[in-house]
Amino acid sequence: MGVRSPFRFSIDPATNWLYWGDVGPDVGRDGKYGPQSYDEWNQAKAAGNFGWPYFMADNKPFRERDFATDEVGDYFDPENPINDSPNNTGARELPPAQPAWIWYPYGPSEEFPLLGTGSRSSMAGPWYDDRNQLPVTKVAFPDYYKGKMFIYEWARSWIKVAHLDSVGNLTKLEPFVPAGGSSKPIDLEFGPDGALYVLEYGAQYFMDNPDARLVRYEYTEGNRAPQPALAVDAPAGAAPHTVAFSAAGSFDYDRGDSLRYFWDFGTGSATAEGLNVTHTYSSPGSYTATLTVEDAAGDQTQRSTRIRVGNAPPLVELRFDGNRSFYFPGERPNYSVALNDYEDDQRGGIDPTRAV
Repeated sequence: MGVRSPFRFSIDPATNWLYWGDVGPDVGRDGKYGPQSYDEWNQAKAAGNFGWPYFMADNKPFRERDFATDEVGDYFDPENPINDSPNNTGARELPPAQPAWIWYPYGPSEEFPLLGTGSRSSMAGPWYDDRNQLPVTKVAFPDYYKGKMFIYEWARSWIKVAHLDSVGNLTKLEPFVPAGGSSKPIDLEFGPDGALYVLEYGAQYFMDNPDARLVRYEYTEGNRAPQPALAVDAPAGAAPHTVAFSAAGSFDYDRGDSLRYFWDFGTGSATAEGLNVTHTYSSPGSYTATLTVEDAAGDQTQRSTRIRVGNAPPLVELRFDGNRSFYFPGERPNYSVALNDYEDDQRGGIDPTRAV
């Protein structure tokens, strides 16, 4: 009991203790009713009362309030909280309140300065536990993170790592993703490959955010594999169909590393090497073209794309008469539609009235 707005929670696999983020109210300063608002991360080793709505943060108390007259009385006692609400249908004498494990306001936190400032939305992330990982993986986090808890802030867009001692006391907080480095992380999970997967909500509230995405954080020791980029000028067309392939966007995180580019055009025999290449597909079909990028250490990474041969995509053009830049209410624009299709043009073209 005594939680206000818990959202993401996590269970320590070693102890089965429960951790969760609890989002506080919107009060920017201390007042006559009690303290300013705080967000919290809480730790439950057993069932208990975690304070709300009588206490928050490290058991900072609110005051008794007469809602009819708006008069305030004594501060609530965290050792002996009493629920005298006329709406109470349960116990009057409540268990002692448990202080928050971590707490912070809108402004700077004296106790936890690394948490920063600004809007608040605390979330408790996963623990790094490698006991159920795949037996072979190249992206798993190192042993340093074993037994560490990842916490994250949706509003402040950061991820941090919490270090605990054997009895659950916080001993250290350290940055993992700095403020603004993640676009509102809303869920974290370690995969069976030992990589960290982060679901990002995107920058705007209640919007169809174009920057919403799923991000994977991998750990790489020593040489890092190249990052291929595959681009084509014409992914579909009539046979014979010539396609220009480019790997120009490929790169390597290790500066100065030399890269080689190998192409398999998906025909069973046709291959090439080079940054930019072309290939002509003579027969209709669906082909998977694959780019392999290799660095100087021999590490390789691949990207593939589908090439469809046998039917050229139609070309659609809207032709406007007069003004093409502005729309004026009540004025009907004059336009026509031009349709061209390679295969249909061989049979007399497409009836423009079919454009809808």
